Amino acid sequence: MHLIEDLYLGWQPLTHTIDCPNPVWNRAELRHDDGVRPVLQGDEPHSCANDLCGHENTFSRVQVRLLCDDCQTVYTLAGDGLGISCTTTALTGWGQPPRKTGGVWLWPGQPVTAEGEPHDYLVTRDRQPVTRANLAGLITSYRDSEGRPRWIAGADLNPDGAHHVHSLRFTHRSAGLETLEDAARWVATHREQVTPALVVAV
Repeated sequence: MHLIEDLYLGWQPLTHTIDCPNPVWNRAELRHDDGVRPVLQGDEPHSCANDLCGHENTFSRVQVRLLCDDCQTVYTLAGDGLGISCTTTALTGWGQPPRKTGGVWLWPGQPVTAEGEPHDYLVTRDRQPVTRANLAGLITSYRDSEGRPRWIAGADLNPDGAHHVHSLRFTHRSAGLETLEDAARWVATHREQVTPALVVAV
């Protein structure tokens, strides 16, 4: 299971040359991040036989992913383990088109079960691909003490925000909302309710 922010943020498009007559992939992206080596005792450094290894407890890794819009196939190639996985957009969430709900665009996360609905969505105000610059919010589901489905939302992405939703921080966070549509509307209208700056004419 992946965090929804890892499905959409941090990926860089792989481009063709300017004069390429037929760029054939629908989407090709690259992601660099840091991995943590399996559990080690105390501060003991990693050790292995690779002379090029820094033997640190973290390491840089790279992933490449490719998407075909026609058959909804997603390939992910991981450089750290030389692995390759093949799946579909229905199982990853990423690669599915966003849907407009409550005045905003919802970008689906990974479903909990193979046939299930996503339990979280990134939110943008337009249909442009998700970036940190255009991210309006994050909506995620949970069940209350009586087992009823509820939704919470974060709005106004802010690295110093008081509210964590997943690994992202937001200035504002909703209370439990009854439906996904309620949460989408909350994000859509929330920033409009922020008090505008006071302008004094002299």
